Amino acid sequence: MSDRDFAIRVKNILKQCIKDLGKIKWLYLEKPEIDFSRPRKISFESFISICLQMEGDTLQKELLKYFDYDDDTPTSSALCQRRAAVSPEALRFLYCCFTEAVMELDAPKTYRGYRLIACDGSDINIPYNPSDYESYQKNGDKKGFNQLHINVFHDVLNGIYIDCIVEPDSEIDERSALISMLKRYKSNIPAIIMADMGYESYNVLAHLSRSGQKFLVRIKPSNSNGILSSYELPEGEFDLDIHTILTRRQARQFKEDRDTYTVLSTTQRLDFIDEENPFFELNFRVLCIKLEDGHYEFIATNLPRGEFTAEDIKELYHMRWTVEGSFRELKYTIDLVTFHCRKRNFVMQEIWARLIVFNFCQAIIHHISLTRQTGNTKNRIYAYKVNAATAISICKEFLKRGDGDINPCRLIGRFLTPVRPGRSEPRNLKAQSAKSFLYRAA
Repeated sequence: MSDRDFAIRVKNILKQCIKDLGKIKWLYLEKPEIDFSRPRKISFESFISICLQMEGDTLQKELLKYFDYDDDTPTSSALCQRRAAVSPEALRFLYCCFTEAVMELDAPKTYRGYRLIACDGSDINIPYNPSDYESYQKNGDKKGFNQLHINVFHDVLNGIYIDCIVEPDSEIDERSALISMLKRYKSNIPAIIMADMGYESYNVLAHLSRSGQKFLVRIKPSNSNGILSSYELPEGEFDLDIHTILTRRQARQFKEDRDTYTVLSTTQRLDFIDEENPFFELNFRVLCIKLEDGHYEFIATNLPRGEFTAEDIKELYHMRWTVEGSFRELKYTIDLVTFHCRKRNFVMQEIWARLIVFNFCQAIIHHISLTRQTGNTKNRIYAYKVNAATAISICKEFLKRGDGDINPCRLIGRFLTPVRPGRSEPRNLKAQSAKSFLYRAA
């Protein structure tokens, strides 16, 4: 299948998913017997398409663009009435259906037969709304803010979010989110689940071990209050196996036999221990890897030593960082910092819509063969990769227009950026708030 045909196929899949959603729309309407029952300019299907195509302009401008500046363009008030009738679960259902269909469209790229799945989370600042108590955060004497948190399973090699959980900032539990998404992962292709230090816990490692999937989790060093503080470990780099039995029983025989048992406190969660099953056996491999700057990183994994060396694991953990770049693209290229509403349900509609658009764009971008698009690169100094921001803009425009109006793959192949290895700059971390409605004043 050519790149252009693949792009059209992805677009048709999204259109079909919207049609299928329209057939069961009554499941997601506030008043199924009344809402969308009469012919209107904004039908249920067109409402979904409007949500997917909205960018950073005012709501009325977005409607004018969608209806091509027609004399009968609906007002923003009419759209808000439609929005109030639709549960955000409709967009979530569309996200799940589209993502599943895209995953089955083509054989996914793998690493030694494994899908690389990075689990991570990111805060989303949403418009100021102090009446939304769950997402509202006080800020001392200063004005407060509203924030949600997204947790994702990001397919590193294929670029898409295969699962996502959105929760208010006051209810953040990234470890539980990882476990929930792990239980929902049903692919026939085995995976390596990769997570950062914030996910470290015996409960997470226990669920990962029971799942049958491989995992790679960065953990705290032995001189901290993390998992490794319970074990005697050598100095410098090492690659060791840890076999332990977890229990909450406080008997002296368990506390003193640290080579066999790890006694958990009453506050440490472990879903597999109860009165009938007081012990849980946990086996994993721990590596201490020295970085170029002299610092050490500690990794817990169940990848077999004969198949994955320390260098392999170091490379895998480095690949995990692509999820951080995906958040940047989701927020600033897909426009997840520009909302057109304050109500939580409306905000959730836009979040799920942006996730759908992100997967739509990434499915097309990652299918493109750069060797064919760039031609002869023999005499070039650098290797080249897709310019993500430009490619996403092209895919978003392709979603809006007819299939023959744009050849997204040819355009994406023209706008590339060189890969310059070895470059490193300190991260310039700066708090990013949701863009105010005032900035879009005409």
